[in-house]
Amino acid sequence: MANNASLKPVKDLKPFKTKWRSQVKVLHSWLQNTGSGGETLQMVLTNEQGEKISATCKRNHILSVQRKLPLGKWCVLTTFSVSQASGQYRPTSYPYKITISDETVITNSDLNQDSIFLSLARYEDIIDGNLKTNFLIDVMGKSFAKISFYRGEVKITNDFDASIVYLDPTMEKALQFKEKLVENELPLAVIEKKNGKKEIVLQEDDWNKLEIKMILELFVENCKIICSTEAVDTDWAWFYFRHKGCKHRAIKLASNHDDNQLWRCEKCQVKITEVIPVFKLHLIVRDETETCKLMLLNTVAKTIVGHEAVDLWDGSYDEIEDPELLPEPIRALEGKSFCFGISVNSDNARDGAGTFKVLEVWSGDHILKVESQSEPTSMTGTSSSTLSSGAHAGRKQPK
Repeated sequence: MANNASLKPVKDLKPFKTKWRSQVKVLHSWLQNTGSGGETLQMVLTNEQGEKISATCKRNHILSVQRKLPLGKWCVLTTFSVSQASGQYRPTSYPYKITISDETVITNSDLNQDSIFLSLARYEDIIDGNLKTNFLIDVMGKSFAKISFYRGEVKITNDFDASIVYLDPTMEKALQFKEKLVENELPLAVIEKKNGKKEIVLQEDDWNKLEIKMILELFVENCKIICSTEAVDTDWAWFYFRHKGCKHRAIKLASNHDDNQLWRCEKCQVKITEVIPVFKLHLIVRDETETCKLMLLNTVAKTIVGHEAVDLWDGSYDEIEDPELLPEPIRALEGKSFCFGISVNSDNARDGAGTFKVLEVWSGDHILKVESQSEPTSMTGTSSSTLSSGAHAGRKQPK
């Protein structure tokens, strides 16, 4: 029997650590070829409360995961990573997904709950356009169906292998639905496949030419936005460890017999012992139209924080247990105003991902100059503190 006190519900799974433990069962799974990434196993998991999250594993783990985590069986997952969910049609609305790796332990659970946890969408909401088309929905007859459009009309279609079609289901909701339709005819529509998808091509990162836009206007092309920092997004850790040699992400492994902490470099694919913390800062920002989430990596983040990540690090290699405990220079960003140079990639433009990568930052009196002249200057090689009250974010003065 799993220790229920140590189990975390799906709604509490966040990317700031990997030492999670959760009791789930598989509602649906399918194989998917991701191109350069090869074949993967995609899954939809749920906990006892019906909270759903997508999960994935790479090709070398597929057979093991299919054996240990079969459809409909309750299991306990221990030690797995949580990352941003993306894709044009996502099977759940939860913003994150689970990745099962070598370190993940799958054990049996004695929980017995047979529900398939249907969350049926209202047809009125579908027709009125109140539901986002990026997420798959449950409708009577199908689970994980997509909302699409054909000749201006709203249609519900299958999403390839992700959809399940139930024929003459015996679940209570289906029986109630059938009773209401005893005297009605159900017209069938043939849905043609939509061809000629238009690929969105992003512009060059020429900040002098890019427009200043409102947050509500994002999802199209690279641009600049002027906004204030509403909060630090503590769903994520504010830093990660990277290989001191090649400067790529390092994954923590078990300690060796000499009590030295071991890591695996994602690029070199070798065990290493020397890592350093670097910024991966997530901010929630707002302008007068909307809010959005931004990600600032090491060089950009240290410019507005005013410190190297290693200077704010407490020296511990353990995972963060309380993400609300932030270093003061990071917490001090809240309420400050900046102009951010935003990269809009395919995940944003095509798949509706709500986190944007920041490539440039301006602050203080430079915000006014950017707004009036759109004339950014380089921030490379600087680490000065940035304040919205007039500091220059360590940038060179314009000639």
